Amino acid sequence: MSWDPGASKYYKGKIHAWLKFLRIEQTFFSLPNVYLGAFVSLMSVPSFKILILMFLAQFFLRTAGMANDNLADREIDSRNPRTMNRPLVTGIISVKETKILIALCLILFLIISYLINFNAFVLSPIVALIVMIYPYIKRYSSFANYYLGIIQGLALMGGAVASIGNYNSLLETVLRVPWLFFFSVIFWLVGFDLYNHIPDIDFDKKMGLHSLAVLLGDRALLFAGINQLLSFSIAFIADYFYGLGIISYLSTALHGLIMLIAYIKASKGDFGKAFTYNIYSSLILGIGVCLDITLIRYFNFYSESN
Repeated sequence: MSWDPGASKYYKGKIHAWLKFLRIEQTFFSLPNVYLGAFVSLMSVPSFKILILMFLAQFFLRTAGMANDNLADREIDSRNPRTMNRPLVTGIISVKETKILIALCLILFLIISYLINFNAFVLSPIVALIVMIYPYIKRYSSFANYYLGIIQGLALMGGAVASIGNYNSLLETVLRVPWLFFFSVIFWLVGFDLYNHIPDIDFDKKMGLHSLAVLLGDRALLFAGINQLLSFSIAFIADYFYGLGIISYLSTALHGLIMLIAYIKASKGDFGKAFTYNIYSSLILGIGVCLDITLIRYFNFYSESN
């Protein structure tokens, strides 16, 4: 129950503290969603320039969001035995440094969005606002987990806008977002985010904080599993609906298997591994779908003529 991805009692220098503060490894469960949205909406491989710009946009916005989350929760984290060793709480990273980082990353996100295309730039302030108000949702709503799921879905939508927004109107671009994968991402996120909240049920009740874990109590773990089953099912339907190939189906199957293993770990109280395994599931699904589309469209991998 003492696991926390953002804390460490022993920091190996300031750089290590920053990496723990930003939970940098979690970038890799957001990035596959960005690329998945880009590849599926385009049904081809985006240009190298767009691939790099998408990575930078996602990195800067996620960094700003994570830093803001830590900043908003620093007083709460200082009272929670599970999170009291986070670097902003212990003072290894200062409030001033955090605010500067947030401002810098938001500016860079807007600049990168402008360089991607006009539609991306128009939507960027709205997306940034949605991300930045997340820490306050759990003060008022038990459905903050779904709000965070929508944020992850917006990463997928952002990839679609980046890849096709330069060739279509904003409305046409939005209509071509792979919405089935969007909803699959939401249910995936809700499932494993509950692994982060279930250990804090008693503390959250004491602090008057809201989450599905608090609302559901002993049924929270089962509800996490149901959400991840929905994620797998919708992703499987999406493979068929978007005309994807065998590699996508296999990656979706692995996505579901890893989530099942994570659920078993969580049911045994190992929420740390359960949470981490979901990073792997996202990587597998995103890489599999992108590889499938690359082989289909670029190498004619499934062409009968070859």
